[in-house]
Amino acid sequence: MSKKVLVVGVFDLFHRGHVEFLQKASEFGDELIILINGDEMTEKYKRRPIYSEDDRATILNALSCVSQVEVTNSFDIKPIIEKYNIDVIVHGDDWEHESYLAQIRCTQSYLDEQGVSLAYTEYHKSVSTSTLLKQIKEA
Repeated sequence: MSKKVLVVGVFDLFHRGHVEFLQKASEFGDELIILINGDEMTEKYKRRPIYSEDDRATILNALSCVSQVEVTNSFDIKPIIEKYNIDVIVHGDDWEHESYLAQIRCTQSYLDEQGVSLAYTEYHKSVSTSTLLKQIKEA
């Protein structure tokens, strides 16, 4: 039985940092499933994405390390965990554990009941969508 990895994010203005993160995340299992935060959701809590959710899904689906891409407009990822029988959720270590659990609307006890572990990879601030947007505005 294959080990399924879930990654959740916006993935706007796709860049090298995203690629490196997804490659690292894929090493935690056999299948990498990406849950993209949809346009409506992202605009409410962050900003309007530059690339549409469909464009972002197309870009991510083109990567060889990616098995499946879905779009959501809900912070609650429990339906995806249960749909795919997720084993590991991977995120950058720029989030504090409890804050991330609150963001994805899960508790540690829920993850334990589902047999899901949380893994964090090193976050590199040097390459980010926010940095790219700032550089574009200054150009």
